[in-house]
Amino acid sequence: MATKLGTPDTDLIELSGKWVYEHPIVDQKLRVNGTIYQVKAGEYNKASGLDYMIVENLATGEISMIFEGTQGTQDFLTDGTLPGSIPNTQLREADAAYKKESQKYNIKNVAGNSLGGGLSNYVASKNDGIRSVTYNPAILPKGTYDKNNSRITNYLSEYDPLTLGERGAGYGDRLPGESHILQNNVPWLQTILSNHTGYDDAGVTVNGKKIPIDADAYLPVGIWSGKVLTSGGKGQKIDMNPDNIRILANSLRTRMTEQVNAGQFYLDTAVDLVNNEGSHLDDRTVSLQKSFENLLGEGEFGGIITSFANYAEFRDGMEEANPVCFAALDVMQRVRTLPILGELLDVVSGTLLSVGGFLSDIPILVGDLALKIEDTMDQVSKVKMQAIPELFKGIDNQYLSDGMVAELKEHYKIVDENKDLVVKQVLTFSSQVTYVSNELEKADKLLSATQKVQSVGAPPATQAYVLKESKALKDGMGKKQRLLDRNYKAFTNKTTSLLIPALSGVYSIVNQLKQAIRSAIQHLKNLQSGFSMVKIPFTDVDNQVREQISEYIRKLQEILLTVKGVGSAVKDLQSNLPNVLAAYRPYIDTALFDGTKFRDVILLNKAAANIFRSAEMIFGDIKHQLSGNDSAAISALDKLAVKTSKNMKILLEQIKRGSINV
Repeated sequence: MATKLGTPDTDLIELSGKWVYEHPIVDQKLRVNGTIYQVKAGEYNKASGLDYMIVENLATGEISMIFEGTQGTQDFLTDGTLPGSIPNTQLREADAAYKKESQKYNIKNVAGNSLGGGLSNYVASKNDGIRSVTYNPAILPKGTYDKNNSRITNYLSEYDPLTLGERGAGYGDRLPGESHILQNNVPWLQTILSNHTGYDDAGVTVNGKKIPIDADAYLPVGIWSGKVLTSGGKGQKIDMNPDNIRILANSLRTRMTEQVNAGQFYLDTAVDLVNNEGSHLDDRTVSLQKSFENLLGEGEFGGIITSFANYAEFRDGMEEANPVCFAALDVMQRVRTLPILGELLDVVSGTLLSVGGFLSDIPILVGDLALKIEDTMDQVSKVKMQAIPELFKGIDNQYLSDGMVAELKEHYKIVDENKDLVVKQVLTFSSQVTYVSNELEKADKLLSATQKVQSVGAPPATQAYVLKESKALKDGMGKKQRLLDRNYKAFTNKTTSLLIPALSGVYSIVNQLKQAIRSAIQHLKNLQSGFSMVKIPFTDVDNQVREQISEYIRKLQEILLTVKGVGSAVKDLQSNLPNVLAAYRPYIDTALFDGTKFRDVILLNKAAANIFRSAEMIFGDIKHQLSGNDSAAISALDKLAVKTSKNMKILLEQIKRGSINV
């Protein structure tokens, strides 16, 4: 039999996307996908923002450390430094926390969602022998990361706003290890949070039908391995013995049947909507303006220019440089009036003059930066008023014309029939596997496992399952999709013309501020060195000044880290703004139809496609495992699996044709 993981990736996804956010107490038991985990330790609500829990898999004894994602002010500032080039305090603290907990627990896995995923990957990158599993992780600071690190696996949901923004801004190479995109959610603003964390107890209801949105609800999990299957990946071949055939039969009767029945249910609902509802579009420009603001706010710098609270927080953080500079200037002035400083002034006279200039410039540049960001916020408002209306051109009550509705009905009639046929084919395959499993149970008990498999004949023949071809919607939504494409191009052109000049202005001030802080730090260090060369008799003034200068340097270095991170984020957003807008397009296309039944068709269509795509990948693994076997029974099952997988691909193509491209 295949050996399953001590702690499956699906469990680590749920622990990091759901349970750690609830701050479970020590000894609390958590039920995750049928397995019980006990909390061994928990650190929550720490001043630094570094929160985590230690859990034990009671079935295997394996210990995992789960980092919590973005929570509160400190984490917001941490996120702001991630585009920078220096690991910040919280990343280093996560590594220290892992090393501390490792002295007490034999930790096998680290995991996390969002910022917690970034912390998890950082720890695994710094320590050998530890496995990291993340769900929609934050990127790591600029550096070189091993993309082939087999101990690190990142699962990225298709419509996670953080991941979309990171990929659009060109940060894809900032995730170590393997990264896999999962088709397991829908592009709807109502699900934007759950698309990121993977979980929402409230769930989502479309047209009265509840759609599961948990990250691991319909992931393609290998029947024998327990691993999440990824596109193009094939698991290690296993022995098709009686035990493994029984596992396949049981799984098909339960999990697979439930999965395809759910897909059937969503498509049935979509068919009913197409057949029974007309098309009506309201004026939803206002709601789409809010949608755009929410999406842009998910970017590394977007959170500052779309939220006054975030902007105020960032501005206040930058303005902390002002009292530091004024205090340092005051110390410089006192140094100039100290007695018996001839020797010191000979060494640092140039430094005293230079550092004073840079310390005076920094507060001015901080003020200029605030003004430039406020200007960018004004441009975002103009985008909402001037660019977003471009998306609505031609999207009126005639968009889904009577002719289009008739074509949708014709297409969905075929999809409806084909969907039922595929579900029946899956159930038939399940019964065929059950037949072989039962025959193996009846085989002579004196035979070996291999002999039993060889002795069982092929299952009874079944009907051929041939799907119908739909002549409707041959090019998807045709001119309707092309109209959306044209509108989006106009929206992108208008948005970039408004935002890029403003972002360029911010980037220019950031560069000046960065250089001023760097120069001030360097000159303060020179002054510090000068004081190390003198001793003022009968006083401790020199020691006090050295300590004060050290503190000013430390505070300026912290501010510099944030400035560098924001500078990188602004530069990347400016360079990749069209790509970022393209990444968020599925959300905006769906939002265009908010309040209409066609939006519900889109969402149900997508949910069904996700489910059948997952089932198709599982069947791909099944046919891989069944292939190349000399047994008549296994060979017959292999041929049936191949046919079922082929029909699922055909059905998936037809489902996608019945909706706009999301």
